[in-house]
Amino acid sequence: MAYDKISDFKNIHNEQKVFILASGPSLSELDFSPLRRRVVIGLNRSALIYSDTHYHCTMDERLFEEFEEVLKKTRYLFTLENRPFGIPIELLGSQGFSWDLEKGIYSGYTVSYFALQLAVYMGFKQIFYLGLDLKHANGQTHFFGKDHVSLNHEQTEFPKMCKWLAHAAEILHDANIKVYNCSMESSLTCFPKVSYEWALSQ
Repeated sequence: MAYDKISDFKNIHNEQKVFILASGPSLSELDFSPLRRRVVIGLNRSALIYSDTHYHCTMDERLFEEFEEVLKKTRYLFTLENRPFGIPIELLGSQGFSWDLEKGIYSGYTVSYFALQLAVYMGFKQIFYLGLDLKHANGQTHFFGKDHVSLNHEQTEFPKMCKWLAHAAEILHDANIKVYNCSMESSLTCFPKVSYEWALSQ
């Protein structure tokens, strides 16, 4: 069966758990070898540090230009309509939460929010974020160093991301979908913080 549209992925991982790789500085501190036995969703440039993911999400059009070959190597790439390649999902707006990705998805101002809706649509019931710091560390904006486009995100983008991730946290708590943040230094407080080691043991 060819998996080439979003409806092919509905509840494909029912009741399972997944790790989502964000791009915060703390990602550079992790040993990824245990993830080879687990389902992983990569985000944006996380493929530069760990490429053996089952799925990948990218919304930012400039990344298709800068990292075209990296993104083409991912097994299944989920993105927005009108991107050069990947499995397209209609963008409904920034604010909201979509349970039915055939109708579309909300950005929540971050690809981490995009991936959260995808994980829920796929049926995952335990979701663990890695590298979801939403803060800079020692001058680094990301695990790979400094992205000049992101230098002011602590003041401009991160508050909006926190607001909508908190919105999702309330919704998913009521649906008994457990979401955890393995970045202990994260500025995000809406998801329980747990260690990477604890997440791997579940």
